[in-house]
Amino acid sequence: MSVTPTIPLDAQGIHHGFLKLPHSRNESAWGSVMVPITVIANGTGPTALLTGANHGDEYEGPIALQELAIILQPDQITGRVIILPMMNHPAFAAGTRCSPIDGANMNRSFPGRADGTLTQKLCHYIATTLVPQADIVLDFHSGGRTLDFLPFAAAHILEDKAQEAACMAAMQAFNAPYSVRMLEIDAAGMFDTEVERQGKTFVTTELGGAGTSTPRTVAIARKGIRNLHDPCGHHDGNTPKCTNRNPRHAG
Repeated sequence: MSVTPTIPLDAQGIHHGFLKLPHSRNESAWGSVMVPITVIANGTGPTALLTGANHGDEYEGPIALQELAIILQPDQITGRVIILPMMNHPAFAAGTRCSPIDGANMNRSFPGRADGTLTQKLCHYIATTLVPQADIVLDFHSGGRTLDFLPFAAAHILEDKAQEAACMAAMQAFNAPYSVRMLEIDAAGMFDTEVERQGKTFVTTELGGAGTSTPRTVAIARKGIRNLHDPCGHHDGNTPKCTNRNPRHAG
């Protein structure tokens, strides 16, 4: 069984729905895993893919992105925003780093497999359907239950220096309290690696941790989202441009 969206990905306006993956189990013989997705589009322009809960015990991304999905209106952007507030929904529902269904760490499972485990199927859909449509990808992380970070945004040192420069510019636009130029020493299977392999602009974060979130770290997430498409000097050309100088999701 494959992943199918319950909403169109290329229609104008706002659409809320799910990525549906059939999953037969003891609790539901004909059940499915339903991963929330929102697509907001207005006109022609860049596409931003915004993701949270790659690890299910990291909460700033899901909080900020669920709020964004509710309040962002099409007339506030030019382009398209695809929001996966909890891309690893089984892990998020369980409050665990890895999926309780197959034990997989989503951030070590890319690019996935169409005929693999549940996590691999989700990764394969994201890697082959959503990432190719994106110009920029913002993937929220924090420390989860076992780590606690000073809040920072990060971009990677890459062989392609033009791509690296675009990633660094987006990281600086996010404007977290700290910014990190990162060289991964074990990048196999990471969402970051797959996005960058496809030539996209990629930004990630670590916004706290200890198995919780705080008003401060959530505010950093909200502000960073706004900054990436703020018309007041931060817009980098790869993100949907905000057409309202006082967008409702400012915070």
